[in-house]
Amino acid sequence: MIRVESLTKDYLLGSETFRALHTVSFEIPNGMLAAIVGQSGSGKSTLLNILGGLDRPTVGQYWLNGTDVSQLNRDAWAHERNHTLGFVFQSFQLIPTLTAWDNVALPLVYRRIPLKERRLRARQALNDVGLEHRLGHKPAQLSGGQQQRVAIARALIGDPPLLLADEPTGNLDTQTGEEIIALLQNLNQRGHTVVIVTHSPDVAARCRQIIQLRDGRVVSNQISEKSASEVPS
Repeated sequence: MIRVESLTKDYLLGSETFRALHTVSFEIPNGMLAAIVGQSGSGKSTLLNILGGLDRPTVGQYWLNGTDVSQLNRDAWAHERNHTLGFVFQSFQLIPTLTAWDNVALPLVYRRIPLKERRLRARQALNDVGLEHRLGHKPAQLSGGQQQRVAIARALIGDPPLLLADEPTGNLDTQTGEEIIALLQNLNQRGHTVVIVTHSPDVAARCRQIIQLRDGRVVSNQISEKSASEVPS
């Protein structure tokens, strides 16, 4: 699903160049539940932004589902991202004036899906994350865990094969975080490749593949022999 080779990312800070990623290489197979872990400043966010198409590497190549997206122009990359990726943000990124229903349906607007179909698919996505009873609620009327479920439903609305989750439990209490990770595990068991960026060893331990970053370098890449159903929940 994901293959990166020699990804390097430099940022120009005044007259100085800061290297956030140093020749990063790894693969994440289709159907994997993977964690990218590391402390603050390890390069996790930079790498996630590249994997999600929000940033580009300075040098290196990135294959997404067999396509070398590092060679695509902005419009082609946006099209690929819209059909292949679902993104879950730590801060939820919900539109406060829209209901859960409309927040989830929003990505389908850009695909020019008719309103009736958008509403049906959004209802099903919210049902899949256990929020069919909160269709008409706005974000301020939902708990943090419920808002994250809405964000996950929005990421799933286009049925992407790959789900990227940026610290999905970072703003949640322990019990709610456990529920969100269990939900992501369930989605993985249903066929989605799920990549979780986290600083939490407990969250990482729930994943089959663990890629550890330190100072912008991959220092460890381990895959458990356990199947997804055997990973502790």
